[in-house]
Amino acid sequence: MGQGAFGEVRKCVHWASWQVRAVKIIDKSKLDSAEKKRLFDEIDILRQMDHPNILRIFEVFQDDRRFFIVTELVTGGELFDKIISKSNFKESDAAGIIEQILGAMYYCHDRNICHWDLKPENLLVDDKDND
Repeated sequence: MGQGAFGEVRKCVHWASWQVRAVKIIDKSKLDSAEKKRLFDEIDILRQMDHPNILRIFEVFQDDRRFFIVTELVTGGELFDKIISKSNFKESDAAGIIEQILGAMYYCHDRNICHWDLKPENLLVDDKDND
């Protein structure tokens, strides 16, 4: 599904429920100790989150070489790409997106959590919520 600096994201299926999910596979050798700490902090924060517009984390596993982070599957790609692909991006489209972002940010801030890198490239769009 995607490739990044530290690993990749693949589609997977939960055997017991047959729900389709995403698994982020991170190569441990590509992380220094500070990056591992940030990863564990992010995992701890995501485990606390229960909001419809914040990615849900289900499980975290590891073997000798990799971390496996199982999350809900979001199939619409990045918000940035969605905006660029629309020939006519309306104010009402932007208002709906901003409403969802602000709702999620309020939820986080109410729990003393701050997103440090909020930009369209870091926001995912769920196909089932969009045209």
